[in-house]
Amino acid sequence: MSYTILYPPTIDFDWQVQRPQQLMRAFASLGAKVFYMNPGTNTPHTRGAVRVSNNLVILNKVDPRAYIKQRPIFYFSSPAHVDLIPRYNPSLVVFDYLDEPVEEFVSLAPYLRRALTSADLVVASSERLYRDSLTVNPNTILVPNGCDFDHFNRAQHRNLAIPDDMKDLKPPIVGYHGAIATWLNFDLILRVADSLPHGHVVMVGPLYNLTSVPRRPNLHWLGYKRFEVLPQYTQLFDVAIIPFRVSQLTEAVNPIKMWEYMAAGIPVVTTALPETQGFPEIYYSANDDEFIINVRRALNEDPAHLRQARIELAQRNTWLERARQILQAIERTMELVQRPGHARISGFRHEIPLLRRKRRIVIRVGSGVYGMTLQKDGVRRAGIPPVYGSYIVRIKKPLVIPVGASAN
Repeated sequence: MSYTILYPPTIDFDWQVQRPQQLMRAFASLGAKVFYMNPGTNTPHTRGAVRVSNNLVILNKVDPRAYIKQRPIFYFSSPAHVDLIPRYNPSLVVFDYLDEPVEEFVSLAPYLRRALTSADLVVASSERLYRDSLTVNPNTILVPNGCDFDHFNRAQHRNLAIPDDMKDLKPPIVGYHGAIATWLNFDLILRVADSLPHGHVVMVGPLYNLTSVPRRPNLHWLGYKRFEVLPQYTQLFDVAIIPFRVSQLTEAVNPIKMWEYMAAGIPVVTTALPETQGFPEIYYSANDDEFIINVRRALNEDPAHLRQARIELAQRNTWLERARQILQAIERTMELVQRPGHARISGFRHEIPLLRRKRRIVIRVGSGVYGMTLQKDGVRRAGIPPVYGSYIVRIKKPLVIPVGASAN
């Protein structure tokens, strides 16, 4: 079945490529028509639409309704975008639950429950988020992050062009690529640098919510690099690290870089993140002391069979495979969820989108007493069936109409 997917603006398509860009590109390659809205916060774009491929269109500061010819699947990952659902009158709502709304993301906390309840399908990126979502929305599936295997697997042969800012660095090189943010354990990073007086620690990525970083002669902060050139840096890592602080935020994170490092065959040393535990292919560290020990082990003892095992594991966990899982869940949900097009409410000139659930209908309007007729595709239904018909109701914001609810 062919779907039209609309992704509202969170991160520019060509900036710090993460799960949203990867999944939307994969959906498009699997036949869905995807419209990706750029926020324009990190990279400048000319106003208008840019076609990346037959099925993928990037929208820059334009109303997607001018380009979409059918009711879309509204696929969002920022809880705050729950308020945009009525604007686009979607055929289905999918919430991609990526982060615990704490610490840097605490401003999203007030929107989270509405995002979970408004979604016809919730896709959780980690076990922690999956368990939390199930208590609110039973139609939740677990789909961890993945990797662009072909892109990062090129690094295993170490025959790519060497970046200018890496040419003077001699091995051993311990490396990281990703956001340089407050969720990193900077004290631990310094300890790694101090433990390698004849080696180097390379940190590749932009500063996020930070203005300064700690310094050591052998600790190199190389800044933001385009996704296209990341394998050129990764190929030079003798060990790749995930030096996250263990916190409520990171306990719910499934690190994308874990899969990307493994695609290159590189030994991975990680802090005590729940999502990295249980993989024999990587070096899981229960504490900072063990992290330092594991860096040395990875440099000196990493056997060839582990390298191959990492590559094979990454190959089974691609973004394309993740996209297939989600599209299958969307198809199942489409069969279960009926989402009427509009409701007419007396006193309003225009039709107002409504949200259809198994046992309720949600409409966001002002408070008051209104007469209302539920419709589908502009055709009024006679009588008062369980879903469609006429009602006189006192509306609170939002309006919730039970339909066919059980007394049990």
